[in-house]
Amino acid sequence: MRPGRTLETAGVKHVEAITQLENSMTHSYTVMMAVSPGRRKFLPVLFLTLKEEKGLFGPIVSRTMFKADNLYVTASIPGKMTKKLYLEWSEKVLFPHMEERCIFLADSWRTFTDQDSVIELKPEELEYEMLTIPPRVTGQIQPLDVLCFRMYKGCFKKISDFVFLHDLPVQVHHRDVILRLHSLLYQQFQSPRFESLIAEAWHKSGYTDERFMYVNPARFMFDKLKGSYLHENCRDIVLLVCGWCKARLCFHHFYDAHHFCIIYLP
Repeated sequence: MRPGRTLETAGVKHVEAITQLENSMTHSYTVMMAVSPGRRKFLPVLFLTLKEEKGLFGPIVSRTMFKADNLYVTASIPGKMTKKLYLEWSEKVLFPHMEERCIFLADSWRTFTDQDSVIELKPEELEYEMLTIPPRVTGQIQPLDVLCFRMYKGCFKKISDFVFLHDLPVQVHHRDVILRLHSLLYQQFQSPRFESLIAEAWHKSGYTDERFMYVNPARFMFDKLKGSYLHENCRDIVLLVCGWCKARLCFHHFYDAHHFCIIYLP
């Protein structure tokens, strides 16, 4: 989620930069999400794979790390999805939220090809079929790539940039911080306000005929930050506008107070 670049005078051969941790500038975790055109919703649970030295969480970490109902957290040595983790995602995250029939549209990633193993895990009553997007066209016809990923990553970057800009005592590369931020941001994207974004993603990818006017999450949450705060006595700088209740929140009242909002105000 962090760009590995900075600004310097043109022509300079050696560019120096400051980071909270050098390892945090490289790939450290994977986020796996899915969207439904019918429900216009993301899956209720976000699947994350964190980078762990031995490919698993130790007993102390497993017991003490941040947990949330809208996260399913796993680990691998490179922090990337594996075939085993894909099967775990199918069994624990995808299938429990499917009813009667599921048509799974996936890109041409090699791990997706082993559908026999997936079918062994699906509930007997569920009709399941997978359609594969051809190679080299994912960016044009995969709904998440066409619209949703860019906005989600952009919002996450705005929050982490806020931490760096205001020198807040938060280590954005830390395991618990990553999990807490994703739990909060993913809940923001579940707001009914952004349902048309998902519908338009399917249209822009060529699967539906109807166009939808949608609310851009990044613009809604970060572009209109003038106004009252959620708490009358708070005078901290506003971080974002809640996609659910439209409250203007500082970092403390969003992150530390864990503003996991479910109250929708149109």
